[in-house]
Amino acid sequence: MTATILQRLVRHSAITAALCVYAFASTVLGADEPGFQPEAFTVEEAIAEGPVVLVNQANWDGASRIHVYSQDELKYQGLLSLGLTSQFIVSHDHSKVYTLSDYMERYTYGPIHSVVQAFDLNSLKPVAEVEVPNKAAKAIGMEHLIEISADEKYLYVQNATPGTSVTVVALDDMSVVKEVPTPGCYGIYPSVEGHRFSTLCGPGTLNSYDVDDDDPGATPSDAIFDVDADALYLHSVRTKTGQLVFTSFNGNLYVVDDSGAKARLIKKLAVAEGVDGDWAPGGYGITAYNVANDMLFMIVHSNAYEGSHKDMSEQIWAYSLADEKLVARSEAPHLVSLAVSQGESPTLYGANEEESSVDVYTPTAKGGFEFEKTNTDDRVGWTTSLMTAPARASASAQ
Repeated sequence: MTATILQRLVRHSAITAALCVYAFASTVLGADEPGFQPEAFTVEEAIAEGPVVLVNQANWDGASRIHVYSQDELKYQGLLSLGLTSQFIVSHDHSKVYTLSDYMERYTYGPIHSVVQAFDLNSLKPVAEVEVPNKAAKAIGMEHLIEISADEKYLYVQNATPGTSVTVVALDDMSVVKEVPTPGCYGIYPSVEGHRFSTLCGPGTLNSYDVDDDDPGATPSDAIFDVDADALYLHSVRTKTGQLVFTSFNGNLYVVDDSGAKARLIKKLAVAEGVDGDWAPGGYGITAYNVANDMLFMIVHSNAYEGSHKDMSEQIWAYSLADEKLVARSEAPHLVSLAVSQGESPTLYGANEEESSVDVYTPTAKGGFEFEKTNTDDRVGWTTSLMTAPARASASAQ
């Protein structure tokens, strides 16, 4: 390299350095000028007090998320980050969220770890976990794949290999205590007392199991539904009197008493009977129940046919279980799952498949149980399950 070229490079470097120093000095000096407001970042120790909506964005291609919103203004509160194919349930005292998801070491092959995690619902932080046998169902977000016993002693996990069974987790020390074989059955419906659960079975029955037995054996019900003529959704709701209400693909309601060792059908209610248009439910979490009004809300579509049981909604129907009649119909497109707040004047929350959003429906000016869409948020991605939780005590009060 010649001396001339070297001198030019040194001169160019000096000029560049001087310009950088000037730019940096200008920036620093500018920070002291009147009107400059540096942005401050803070981290809240807990989400805002009040009732919330939890929306499960269960993913196959990366981390799943449970988004947390306030119920009143749909204000975004934060999220829980999980593994693949997430399931969740809120504890009975609304202080914790229990989740099930899969963590893959190499993603496309290699070990898979199915993990139950407990999150504090105020701070959204994980507080405990346990790895369960890698038999847990790998499924889109749905209800009744993990459930909690009435006294919150046990968490039940649905297995499918495809052979079905239920893993029982003790929540006091987050340990796996046993596996209950449930061949030919699927879904978990804990009893309102004790450590018994029921499950839907191929012959159209509900089999019941008592976890406290050393060798829990099935106690089958009599036939409750016809699996060919009127198949049931996995989804159900529990009424204020403790009865289970299942919904069929044809829109019929099956009210079941599972308080005894053997479940039994109380009655069958034909919701869509006499309504023109061949209406039927469609989606995943197809009903939501409001205790104060003993009211069941159902998402439905018209021109139903064999195989349309997962189609998006056109309307929300309000059905009075007390009066056993359809009392209101509201326009509500593209929903595949539904949740409801509690209280005399409920608000409905729906998972919108078309827009990948969560939509809010509030009572119209007419009052009663007609609803209109009043809010939406599209940060949730595609989802098939969501739940509401009532007001909680602040983290400092617990």
